[in-house]
Order: sequence, then structure tokens, then C-alpha cells
Amino acid sequence: MSNIIIVGGGVAGMIAAITAANNGNKVTILEKNSELGKKILITGNGRCNFTNEYMKGDCYSSSLNNNDEVSRHITREFADVVLDRFNNKDFIKVLSNLGMSYYVREGYYYPKTDEARTFRDTLVSEVNRLGIEVVYNFNLRSIERNEDGFILSNKEQEYTGDKVIIAAGGNAAPKTGSSGDCYYYLEKLGHNIFKAKPALTSLKADYPDDLQGINALANISIRINGKTPETDDTALKTNATTIKTEKGFIKYYKGMLSGIPIYQLSMEAIPALELGGKVEIVADFVTDSNIEAALKLQGTTLKEALYKSINPKIVDVILKGHNIAPDTLTNNMNAAEREHIIELFSSVNYEIIGFGGFENAQATLGGVDIREINPQTMESNICKGLYFAGEIIDIVGRCGGYNIQWAASTGVIAGISV
Repeated sequence: MSNIIIVGGGVAGMIAAITAANNGNKVTILEKNSELGKKILITGNGRCNFTNEYMKGDCYSSSLNNNDEVSRHITREFADVVLDRFNNKDFIKVLSNLGMSYYVREGYYYPKTDEARTFRDTLVSEVNRLGIEVVYNFNLRSIERNEDGFILSNKEQEYTGDKVIIAAGGNAAPKTGSSGDCYYYLEKLGHNIFKAKPALTSLKADYPDDLQGINALANISIRINGKTPETDDTALKTNATTIKTEKGFIKYYKGMLSGIPIYQLSMEAIPALELGGKVEIVADFVTDSNIEAALKLQGTTLKEALYKSINPKIVDVILKGHNIAPDTLTNNMNAAEREHIIELFSSVNYEIIGFGGFENAQATLGGVDIREINPQTMESNICKGLYFAGEIIDIVGRCGGYNIQWAASTGVIAGISV
């Protein structure tokens, strides 16, 4: 039997603890907060989308993705090895065996209660049932390696372990206790730490105040330096240009563009902004609408026709911005004028001038260099006996349950390996 210390009591920490305890180890969780799984309660707007039907390495990014295609391949390959060892079906089976019911909507898995607390409490109950020791309000101040194992201290208490799993998370959502404290101590143990950046966050843009607070369905693309992969392959390889498209609701809130599609595209936008690139979000409000048919109706105004497919405030702002009379009768428009209107609403550009901080981010990009971790075991290649799970690793997934799945997969692998 080994004495295992786990730093962090989120998804990764609890699942690592449960796995290690079920394999006959003595396990202690050192938790910064006064409760386990505090961050879980705010995931998915309090509903906790915990995994997804589609689960592959191409849904994950790391700081290496800003380099060449070889480096991007390293990220995908690392993630695929982890997911092959413990995948979405494995995770669903574990939760079902623990008695939690779930439902699926468009490939997204949620607790059947639609409450994140259900997911959190399922894990906490198992931690308690197994008699795993939890030390609350533990602010880590040092990790030392000696010939017998590890000593972890908060300057008042010391805990010794044969092996340690770091599941302390990153910097996102600091109000839940995430502050990146562990990065410093892991650097002292010899690890390369990529600078933490907000991930899956909102993007700052200038837009008329009239749009504040509205949601609008669109195809939403990101354009970097005004080019596409097809026009400049060399620039694409250096991440100077990229286009990706997501479909969903774009939300206009406090000078920011938000919503799941924006969060997904922020993974491309933030590195480009930090490199000084020009980043634009392009919204196509025409896709899947009946706008063409509406514009051909007799005896209706332009704004009435457009209101049937597009949020009225967006219609008003765009027509005003192009000095187009909203009360123009559609039967007085020719084919070219109708085509011009369609073009205006299918390519609405917003220049991105910043991004949300960690307080608005759902995840962290950065952390422990994946090239220094064995994906088969989650053990450090630098410091034997040290393991990693969850967001502390420089891997971040898309919105849609990918980051909780990552926490679970890495937690199980680390828990088995110790």
C-alpha cells in the first residue's frame, strides 16, 4: 500500500483519489477551499456538461499549437493516448455505477437533474464512502522531494507521501480558488511551465450600444490578418492566418462578444492578439434563414422582411450604418439591391481588440509542458513519483464537456498509475 497525496479536490483530484483508494492506497486530498469541487458548481451555467459523444484529440489544444504542424500533432497525439486509456464511455459507466442518472442533448451529456451539484455530490459521496482523508483550507507553500518521497507544507502542517498527484487546476475562475499557485513549485522541481492564458473566454469588440444584451444566431468565423489558409499556406503554418467557423448564438454583453461559439474561437484569437495580429470576428446572420423569400414578398417593408429572420436590433443597426431606409418597400427593390442586402447581413465584421480575463474564462491555456509527462501514466519525466491530472497540464479542450472529461481521464490514469 502506498501513501498518496493529492493536491486539489476538483474533478481531477477527486477521481484520482477514488481510483487510487479503490486500488488499495492510503489517500489524502489537500484542498485549498472549504469544500470539494467548488468550481464544478459553476460549470455549464450550473448544469455541468460533463462529456460529449465526439471525443478525440483534435478537440484539444496546448501552447505548442502556436508553433508548427509537428507541434500540433504532439498535442493531438498526447490527448488521444489519454482518451484511449479512459474515454467518454468509460466515464459514463463510472458515473452510472455511482448511481448518477444523465441525459444527452445533441451529443452533450448532463446530469438528469440538470444540476451541476448532482455531479459534484456524486463524487464527494464516493470520496466520503471510501474514507479518503480531506484536509480543507490547505494553502500549499512548498513541495520537497527526498529519498523517501515528498513533503508538502503550508508552513503550519506537513504531509508526507510516497507519491504525489498534482490536480490543483489553473488560473481560470479565481473566485473558486484557482490561482495557479502550483506552477511556481513545479518549476522548482524542474518542470517547464508555459505561461497561463485565459481560454474559452469572451472577446472585446467595438459595437453600437443598441446591441447590448441581445443574442443572435449566426455562423461565426474568425479571420486573422485578413487571410485564409487557401491564400497563404506559409502564413497559416506560423499561425499568422487562420479561419475557423462555429455555429450558435453570439451574445453582446458589456462591450464583449460572448457565447459558446465565441469561446471556441477565442482559442485562436488570444494567441494571435498576443502576437500583434489583426483579429476579426465575422458573423453570417443569413445562413439557414428565409431572408431571400422574405425580400421577394410584395407590399412589405425592408425591415419587416428582415425582422422575420434576424434580431431586430441587429437589423436596425446595420441598415442605419449603411444609410439604408428601413421602410423601403421590397417590391421596389431590384435583384441587385436584394443581393446587396443579403451580402451585408452575411458578412458583419467586428475587430477584436482584447479578451476577457481569468475571471471570465472557463479554462486555462498553459501549465506543465506535455512533453515532460508520460501520457500512459501521467507521471513526470522530470521528477519520478510526481503525477499530474486535469487543468494543471498544458491542455485545454473545447466547450462541450471536453475539459471535465480531460480531468476524469487524467485523474483515472494517475490514480491507477500510483
